[in-house]
Amino acid sequence: MHNSTSGFSQVVFRDIPHSYPPATSVSCCYTLAAHFQPSPRDWVGIFKVGWSTIKDYHTFVWVESCGDSSQEQSSKRHAYFKDYYLPKDELDFYQFCYVDSSGQVCGASTPFSFKAQDVNNEQSAANSSDDLLVITTQEQVEQSDREIASLKDEAHRIQRQNAELEKALREERREAAVMKDKHDELVSELRQTKENKESLLCTLQEQHEEIQHLKEEMLVHMANQVELQEQNLPECIESDPNSGDDNGLLLQTELQLREAHAVIADKDAVIKEEKNLSSMLKRHNQELAQENQELRRTLDELQMRTSTHSADQNATTTTHCATTQSDAAETCDLSYDNIPVVSIVEDDEEDQPALMCRHCLESFPGSTRAEVECHERNHQVCPFCTLICDDMEQNVFEDHVYSHEM
Repeated sequence: MHNSTSGFSQVVFRDIPHSYPPATSVSCCYTLAAHFQPSPRDWVGIFKVGWSTIKDYHTFVWVESCGDSSQEQSSKRHAYFKDYYLPKDELDFYQFCYVDSSGQVCGASTPFSFKAQDVNNEQSAANSSDDLLVITTQEQVEQSDREIASLKDEAHRIQRQNAELEKALREERREAAVMKDKHDELVSELRQTKENKESLLCTLQEQHEEIQHLKEEMLVHMANQVELQEQNLPECIESDPNSGDDNGLLLQTELQLREAHAVIADKDAVIKEEKNLSSMLKRHNQELAQENQELRRTLDELQMRTSTHSADQNATTTTHCATTQSDAAETCDLSYDNIPVVSIVEDDEEDQPALMCRHCLESFPGSTRAEVECHERNHQVCPFCTLICDDMEQNVFEDHVYSHEM
């Protein structure tokens, strides 16, 4: 029989006898629910008990139209069947079914048959119950009870499993929220580190320019002093060989040289200190980047586990709503690697900044920016979490990238 019985209460058949006399036209009475809207394409059919689809009807008639617009929807209506189209078999049971224009069964009557009733049958029918569906065997009743008990146990098991899945999902959401907070803190710390690094690089650049300018001034000053001494030395010798002017001039020059060396030493100390600070920031940046990658991997695992639990929950119950990968799927795209990291190295001839790869942080002393960019393009980097995926297969790398969009 049709497996959807939720709409059978929309049409109720009234006063259906246990049997109709054969070779006689029959009629059935039915009422419509208040909210039910009938259609001229609705029909009432006679089905043999045990039918499975609406195509199994024996005969049918279109429903009668309501001529009075003020007539109530719940008023009685009738369907008439001519004896020529009625079943001839007296041993089988049939029932009336109301089918709407969309093919949905909206109501069904109690079973009846087409046979002549004698006096004994009428008395037996008068003493029997109105529900003819109670005709069954004890074995069938026991089997039905066992099936009902099994279904109840299964329902309880599904409810317990659903409660466990909901508990696990709440726990994982809590863990994902904690990890997200840690991730946000790490992002803020990385942003602050990037700003400090930029400020430090600007300071280093200014100091290098200042030192270079100071060296040039000292060289010019020393060249002028030497030239001046060379010009004044013959005059001093001719005027007074024992004069102490040349000694005073040499002493003044020596004092200026000492001051210049002291300034250069102070600048070298500042450069050394800035270099140590830059190295410390570089190591700290590497540690933060590694921790960020670990946090992202943990978030990806939590998202996959949450999606798995949601899928299991949807398979066991239709009342539970699955969650998308929007809770833990939103991650922050870090752009702190867009600025190349510069470390200061000492050269015998001149101070020159060494370029570094913005992905693996490898230093390239003496290399040009184009060579370093060529090295950077050889890396396989995730555009979302900046994870270096050089050792990943192409399909694994694509799955990793797609996981950020879920």
